[in-house]
Amino acid sequence: MSPISEEEAKYYYRGLPSCPPLVARTSTTPWDRQDKELMPAGGHALCKVWEDGLDLKAFDLFESREVDWTSVDIVRIGPEGEYRNPVILWVGVTPGTLSHDDGLVVAHKCKELLEEHDITDVDVEIRESRHIWQ
Repeated sequence: MSPISEEEAKYYYRGLPSCPPLVARTSTTPWDRQDKELMPAGGHALCKVWEDGLDLKAFDLFESREVDWTSVDIVRIGPEGEYRNPVILWVGVTPGTLSHDDGLVVAHKCKELLEEHDITDVDVEIRESRHIWQ
């Protein structure tokens, strides 16, 4: 378990309109520098379990770790043009509030929480994200 490089942090989400900086991820797949695409997760099992109370457990985890989170989404993220990209629990945090080291710990704790609910095919990614109220 090691933190990501500054280059990966900056370019991991290349291809997405906002290209947010990556803080941490649980996937062990090597970073491939391809443009990424964001899609809905559809009927993945996590969507139902999430709304049945797993969301509150994750929020409690973030609060206990003093994570200044801005959003949590269940999405598919992967190489542009791929049909079935992996499902990701995508956590947004206020920029500059979570180090790569601490983010890695939080991401893995969140992945453990998913696995406790038999969700074993989802990785966790944490990105910097501002929430804009309108």
